[in-house]
Amino acid sequence: MGLFSRSSKSAASAEPRVPAAEEVAAAGRALARGNSKPADRLCDEAGPHSQAVAMQILGASVDYTPQD
Repeated sequence: MGLFSRSSKSAASAEPRVPAAEEVAAAGRALARGNSKPADRLCDEAGPHSQAVAMQILGASVDYTPQD
């Protein structure tokens, strides 16, 4: 999973932003279904806050991951 191997892309020139709770929840649902693109996008946009955003997304994904 690429959430923790962040690299500066074109988002580095944009102003970093912390995503809204709804965006984190949506990325968590997508991650639970196996799609990491929304999570990667939010982490890229978060700039120096990317690790905190990644942890929020991972926490949200647990709520949507089927448990045995």
